[in-house]
Amino acid sequence: MLKQLSHSDLTQILQSCPMGIALSDSEQKIIWVNKTFEEYLGISASEISGMSIDDLPDVLKPLFTSTSAVHIPANTIRDDQWFMCSQQQVENNTTHFITDVGPLHLLMKERDVLKEELREALAVDEVTGMPNKVALFQSLEPQISRSRRYNNLLSIVIMRVNNLEQLNEDQTASIMLPISQMLNDQVRWADIVGKLNESDFLLVLPETAADACKNLTYNLGERLKGVTLPDGLPENYTLSASFGYSEWAKGDDLVLLMQKARKVLEDK
Repeated sequence: MLKQLSHSDLTQILQSCPMGIALSDSEQKIIWVNKTFEEYLGISASEISGMSIDDLPDVLKPLFTSTSAVHIPANTIRDDQWFMCSQQQVENNTTHFITDVGPLHLLMKERDVLKEELREALAVDEVTGMPNKVALFQSLEPQISRSRRYNNLLSIVIMRVNNLEQLNEDQTASIMLPISQMLNDQVRWADIVGKLNESDFLLVLPETAADACKNLTYNLGERLKGVTLPDGLPENYTLSASFGYSEWAKGDDLVLLMQKARKVLEDK
């Protein structure tokens, strides 16, 4: 038969619990917190005992009201903190539980960084299957070297898909695949096309002058009008793009060539 715990036993267990615990009464006044709660927040029980939850600093209120993750921003004393919060009604009182999930949040951030590094290392855009920025620049560098050595024509075109702020992440991804298919249909076998970032595509065009880029960007703009868009987009969304282009000139490296194209894009 289990031993019946005394009040002091229960108090000792709650005080040593590795989870922050607080108790508020029917009037939402804080009547008790355990030591873990104090240690998490760097405050003593006497500082908040008897205080109404509504009177707490704004940064602390979610700890007593939220049922999800709560972020406590860093200050001069503590680093960023993340807590998972929940409440449980006990007769006329409410028990508040907070668990430190800071280490888990840090692991998630590290996972996201590693995921991005892996995506770049694979050199493939995961949505379209096209070369990504890393692969594009790896392909562009030899083309620039070739033009520098043999004075061959070389141009690049940046195509920026407009009005993406009207779409959420999933909707944006859904339109990129048909756009990428259209681009692949329009380029020559020697051309290189890929995904530069969330909104931009890059076309690397060997043996191409700036005048030809003007015609190409016009044609691409017209072709975009015929792209079949997926269902579920906002009714007022219209697919269009802006273009910037530049032709390699003596003295240009990759950075300068990209800057010239971006300037044309931004000036439009």
